Amino acid sequence: MDIGSQRFNFFGTTLWPQDLTLLATLFMIAAFGLFFITTFLGRVWCGYFCPQTVWTFIYIWFEEKLEGAANKRRKQDQLKLTPNLILRKTLKHIAWIAVGLVTAITFVGYFVPVRDLVVEFFTFQVSFWQGFWVFFFTICTYANAGWMRSIVCIHMCPYARFQSAMFDKDTFIVGYDTDRGESRGPRPRKKDPKTLGLGDCIDCKLCVEVCPSGIDIRDGLQYECINCGACVDACDQTMDRMGYEKGLISYTTEHKLEGHQTDIVRPKLIGYGIVMAVMVGVFFTLLSNVQPMGLDVLRDRNQLFRMNNEGWWRTPTP
Repeated sequence: MDIGSQRFNFFGTTLWPQDLTLLATLFMIAAFGLFFITTFLGRVWCGYFCPQTVWTFIYIWFEEKLEGAANKRRKQDQLKLTPNLILRKTLKHIAWIAVGLVTAITFVGYFVPVRDLVVEFFTFQVSFWQGFWVFFFTICTYANAGWMRSIVCIHMCPYARFQSAMFDKDTFIVGYDTDRGESRGPRPRKKDPKTLGLGDCIDCKLCVEVCPSGIDIRDGLQYECINCGACVDACDQTMDRMGYEKGLISYTTEHKLEGHQTDIVRPKLIGYGIVMAVMVGVFFTLLSNVQPMGLDVLRDRNQLFRMNNEGWWRTPTP
């Protein structure tokens, strides 16, 4: 997106401000696509594709590799700092800043030639505004993914608030099978939980510990849940160790949890799909009619040349 020249270079096509209808149509496709996916699969965008979630899990990966799992980190933070712990924490923050810097350069590279940007940035020849935006987005990435994390999803992201308008009882969500899991409680691995009056949930609380939003999925559907499935993986691992069937926490629907059949094809989903398909057709129709360049050749109405008294051809004096 060349802001200085007011044009957008998309592979071999150059789009100008008069092609703004293409951008508007693309946003409409994205909006209805989001409505369609959310009605069908819940907040799968938040769980798997949202940059906030993706970068948060990248930062968590570095955190776990350098400092250990969440339980270990909490215990370490309560103890006195040691040289080894200081080194590992320092390496973690260096890795976070490095990821933020790569992210920032990549993002700014959408607006300026990225090859020149990389060379100029690391040779300290970058312009003030390009350098400012690289540092700005580095700090934003570091703060959002490293420190704020679920705070952005719960308190700042508007999508978490209007998702309920698209959910219904046939929407796939991350759900806990209450009938199978209750009553909760620890038990020996070789004991049959039914003889103890217990369900399959051993109340290990791993589902809470791995949740990036810090919620307990066993309390039912909550707007903080981003459908990332981290609790599903943690619970399935516990069920494997106990020798129980997987799926105590799974991708399911409210109708299925209530013992009813899930209707995949339903009017609201069809409506969103039809509108999205129409908008895709409109977009490609507009795109196919884009003219890379228009050229009109008009004859000058003034006399281009004349012969003088001496027989010379000359152009008129302006």
